[in-house]
Amino acid sequence: MGKYLAIKMIPKGPIREIPKATTLFGAIANAVREIYGSDETEKFIREFSEKAKISSAFPYLREEYFLPFPLNAEASLYEIFKGDISKIKEAREKPYIPLDAFEKAIRLQEFTVKDPPYKKVEIPKVSLDRISQDSSIYFWDVIVFRENSGLYFLYDGPKDIFEKYIVPAMNFLGDHGIGGKRTWGYGLFVPEITEVYIEEPQGNAFVTLSPMYPRNENSLILWKVEKIGGWSWGRRKPKVPMVLEGSVIRDDPGKMIELDLGLPFKVYVNGKAFPVRAEAPGDAL
Repeated sequence: MGKYLAIKMIPKGPIREIPKATTLFGAIANAVREIYGSDETEKFIREFSEKAKISSAFPYLREEYFLPFPLNAEASLYEIFKGDISKIKEAREKPYIPLDAFEKAIRLQEFTVKDPPYKKVEIPKVSLDRISQDSSIYFWDVIVFRENSGLYFLYDGPKDIFEKYIVPAMNFLGDHGIGGKRTWGYGLFVPEITEVYIEEPQGNAFVTLSPMYPRNENSLILWKVEKIGGWSWGRRKPKVPMVLEGSVIRDDPGKMIELDLGLPFKVYVNGKAFPVRAEAPGDAL
């Protein structure tokens, strides 16, 4: 059984998007810099790179935790659901599944899905032309959560790193926000420390719960890739191809990526895997 420390992010309002481990790590490192200064930030990054890892953020509803749909199950849905097309279609439409379903899915067993406890809505905004002062309406997407729901992420590593760096950083971010449009009040939350247990099989593969930058391309079994970029201290980061959450890998820890953005310090992108043991379909090995 995997036992992990976790931080719930109890929302105070909407958030622009569900943050991946890359966004979470960047936000935590920036918060550590604000709290402790540059020297301590370098120490945190070094210790995190060597000893710790975090997952992406996922939804929760009360004490029910959701995890990403694992690709080992997607590749075997016909066998898992014995050809039941309606169940196969329903499963494929869910980006996240409950923890108990995830534990069955990584074993290639039949599981039950639910709708995650959030929805995307369009928020109308008004812009003014600087010259004519004519107004126009535009829309953007935000994520709103059901009552008693929000986001959480997992931590695996030494407790002293968690207590010295992660907890103070999340307290700081709770008051300042995470993600886009923080100055408009998006992404504010109340952090709460808890524990999450995952029943892992003695499998021959792993499912990663974070985007990863593999050390060895031969470690990939079933995967999806997306180019992930973003911003750091007003500088745009180049988009880096990352293997996404739910992908199936062999034993590969992934690695941190160092970027030079012309700042007084290096910027690091968290490409470390967060592996959970899983069964891989026989024809995928």
